[in-house]
Amino acid sequence: MQRVLPFVVAATVAFGQQPPAFEVASIKPDAQGEGADFDFGFTPDGGIRSRNFSVWNLIRSAYKLRNLQIAGGPSWIKSQGFDIQAKPPQTGTPVTREQTLLMLQTLLEDRFNLKFHREIRQVPSYALAVARQGPKLPPPRNGRSRPAMGDLDVASMTMESLCQALEFDLDRPVVNQTGLDGPFAIRLQWASDRGPNGATDPAKPSLFTAIEEQLGLKLDATRAPLEMFVIDSVERPSEN
Repeated sequence: MQRVLPFVVAATVAFGQQPPAFEVASIKPDAQGEGADFDFGFTPDGGIRSRNFSVWNLIRSAYKLRNLQIAGGPSWIKSQGFDIQAKPPQTGTPVTREQTLLMLQTLLEDRFNLKFHREIRQVPSYALAVARQGPKLPPPRNGRSRPAMGDLDVASMTMESLCQALEFDLDRPVVNQTGLDGPFAIRLQWASDRGPNGATDPAKPSLFTAIEEQLGLKLDATRAPLEMFVIDSVERPSEN
């Protein structure tokens, strides 16, 4: 059963003020097409700049969502990229990252006519737990990290962060049920078709086997509640 969450109105709206918005925003469709390089970043003055960035990724960034939390919307929100340059009002006061994200939310709702609701859904998931032989997790270390799918080498990582990394390969939410405090140094190699080469290495074990043999953990199939961001409607942006 789905449970619809009540819409939470921001404090600024509750007191009759306008939600934070960029002073100037230029939005143009990118001509490179799907599969081309893209980037997104914050400017020093508290604005944003993107190249060939999809609406799907804009929503994920603005509302701090994981991919698995977003549902609905037409197919073009993943395939069509946009070039955006947006500047905040010049008030002389530094703009925080949170304020910039609120302005990005306003841009999506005003220029893309984004309408959405949130609801809780029970979805197929995995629970990350400690295996019978116990965890094999060394303490965090100094040094560089290599967070690649299929070859995860991270100097310092919590179990929550590991769960989020595993979601990209499993296409399901992963819930931390290890009860372990971190962080830990994580070294995990498995056969993944989402690694740097895009092909599964037959010499490597499956993710389920690797998790147990290399980390002393296990993945159990389950169902868990997940807060979903459901897109009711969205349109290509209005002209600049």
